[in-house]
Amino acid sequence: MKKIAGIIIAIATLVLCFTLSACGNKYSSNYSSSKMVEKNTSDTASVSFDKFSGTYVIKFNTSNEKASITYNATLKEGNIKVYYDFNDEKLDLFEIGTDGSVEGKTETFTCNKTIYIIIESDGKCREGSFSFTLEKSE
Repeated sequence: MKKIAGIIIAIATLVLCFTLSACGNKYSSNYSSSKMVEKNTSDTASVSFDKFSGTYVIKFNTSNEKASITYNATLKEGNIKVYYDFNDEKLDLFEIGTDGSVEGKTETFTCNKTIYIIIESDGKCREGSFSFTLEKSE
């Protein structure tokens, strides 16, 4: 009887572990950097770095709101693509290359859950600065 109870507890524990791990973020950051400074509040986010390689993810939480994303970025060396995802659709936001700078704003969209901003380098990058503002409208 103790063996059966032990087996049931072990199976329940494994099922619980797999269930909880599946509830994680849709995207995850995986990067190496030096001198990286990050800031993320409910409606603004920024990241700057001396050296960067990989993927960095920013999250904004919303609930049935109309919003747009204002952004600006500079990069001394390398190539980076930036995407945003809302309502389960990953869309191109902008690309930036060596000695580049970019600024802009998305169209207003209606979102009903988390908005992800995904910053992906295609190799080593140097001296970058990225900032994003979620502007909510009525």
